[in-house]
Amino acid sequence: MIPWNKLPKSFREAMQITRRLGVEYIWINSLCIIQDDSRDWEHEAAIMGKIYEQS
Repeated sequence: MIPWNKLPKSFREAMQITRRLGVEYIWINSLCIIQDDSRDWEHEAAIMGKIYEQS
């Protein structure tokens, strides 16, 4: 888990707005996909359609 104060301000603000809107989840690629791991990126990219279809 990343400490709140270590997240960029734009991420913290996006999360706060998401909560205020009553939305349970927010997808931030750089937090949800290991950026320097091509295997993780390939796995997550393959399922992104499933993730986004409910958004």
